[in-house]
Amino acid sequence: MADINLSIDLPASIQEVTTHRVKRFGFGDGYEQIAADGINSRGTSYEFTTKPLSPADAAELKTNLDNVAIGDFFLATLAPFSSEERRYRLSDNTYTRSVLAGTAGDEIFQFTLVEAFA
Repeated sequence: MADINLSIDLPASIQEVTTHRVKRFGFGDGYEQIAADGINSRGTSYEFTTKPLSPADAAELKTNLDNVAIGDFFLATLAPFSSEERRYRLSDNTYTRSVLAGTAGDEIFQFTLVEAFA
């Protein structure tokens, strides 16, 4: 598996989503106990929408997305959310590609990256 540098100048927007994996123990009277589930119980994902990309740039990003979907990692510093370089995988091995009407074939991609723990 290889690391692929993710070009940070391509997003039109990035949205950070944080989830906490917990174990819940509920009792009949409504009382509930909650505890962290595992060592990396905090998960962060990033929802990307790219700026319109030229056909050449779109082809390069599509190749990189396909490689990450089948086992590689994106390597990126997602400022302002993080100041250190981390590895990310493609959530659900899925991305969306749209071709803009009325342009010279410009494309927009939407995908979600999840932090990969090494």
